[in-house]
Amino acid sequence: MDRTIKKITGVKVINISEESAEAIEKMVDKAIREVRSKGLEILDIQTTGDNLFLILVED
Repeated sequence: MDRTIKKITGVKVINISEESAEAIEKMVDKAIREVRSKGLEILDIQTTGDNLFLILVED
């Protein structure tokens, strides 16, 4: 397990309420591409009934 301390640089929120599994998958794939294109990485993903929270850190 990597114990390096990283600075959280942002949170990306994806609203998944009333979406199909296929639509959610496409939204998450797009979000991952966007995050990587900005030189960031996803530290964690948290969920609620209506949202996905992508916790972002510098790469």
